[in-house]
Amino acid sequence: MKDKKNLLSYIIILLSAVILICYIIFVDGVESIIKAFSSPRISFMWGGVLCIFLYWLFETIVLHRVTKFLHPQQKFKNTFKTTMIGQLFNCITPSASGGQPMQAFHMTKCDVPLGVATSSLLSRFILYQIALTIYSVLVLVLKFNSFSEKVSSFGFLVFIGFAVNTVVVLLLFSIGFFPVFTKKAALFFINIGAKLRFIKDKEKAVQYIEREITQFHNSFDLVRKKPRIIISMFIFSMLQLTAFFAIPFFVCLSMGVYVNIMDVIAASAFVLMISSFVPLPGASGGAEGSFLVFFGFFFKEGEYISLAILLWRIITFYLPIGVGMIFSARFNKNK
Repeated sequence: MKDKKNLLSYIIILLSAVILICYIIFVDGVESIIKAFSSPRISFMWGGVLCIFLYWLFETIVLHRVTKFLHPQQKFKNTFKTTMIGQLFNCITPSASGGQPMQAFHMTKCDVPLGVATSSLLSRFILYQIALTIYSVLVLVLKFNSFSEKVSSFGFLVFIGFAVNTVVVLLLFSIGFFPVFTKKAALFFINIGAKLRFIKDKEKAVQYIEREITQFHNSFDLVRKKPRIIISMFIFSMLQLTAFFAIPFFVCLSMGVYVNIMDVIAASAFVLMISSFVPLPGASGGAEGSFLVFFGFFFKEGEYISLAILLWRIITFYLPIGVGMIFSARFNKNK
């Protein structure tokens, strides 16, 4: 079953790439593509590659910060390998659902206790979501008016994305501060799901939810008692997001489009907000569509926008898959 799900994910990824390439050839033409790639400005793409590397590095620092605290024997190189394996499975699974389980598995194979691995990963997830929500609030306050004038249905699109991220953060805090209430609420929805036959094994679902909520609460309680660790993890999470949001800036420069980097960062944040709730591997379709909506007006009459989407996806999606596969293959060979 797992192999079939992975195969379906790879098929979706391959189809999205083929459709995007065909669309670029149809809209821009082969000659325009050759001209763009032969331009000296294409060297700006290395800036985008540097940004994605910084994105991986900052995530590694965040994860290593808490793991090293809980497990002093942890090595930085092992944490980096865990990060890259997570990048692969985040990309190829719907809603990035496969990243953390594979990361936890890798950490246990590197002699990290399972409890430490899950606590570290959950702590990183909490700080990342908080940083993303705060980032979203900042760009909404600073750039809402300028984008609402250029993007139709802007308010509705951003509201959905912001609401999803806010709900996730509120849920995390609910579990962290009110585990008993959260368990009762979860049990209520499990009962409804069981009556509607969406949940086949009610007892198994209850045990799973109770175990996960308890584990999450323990991790949250542990981390919030260490303010220095929390502050450092939060700062590096903000730097991580900034590096990711800056990638389209270098893509635009490589296409000969000169834009304000703050506008690019804001547009990138809006793209992530909207595409994050698309339940497909890599948010396929949603990521490309939202990029077109928020970056289309940077390009004159849509010139090279489709090619910019491809370059952006190569750096932010296909490159992590390729590099992650290298680390995953080495791990499988060794273990």
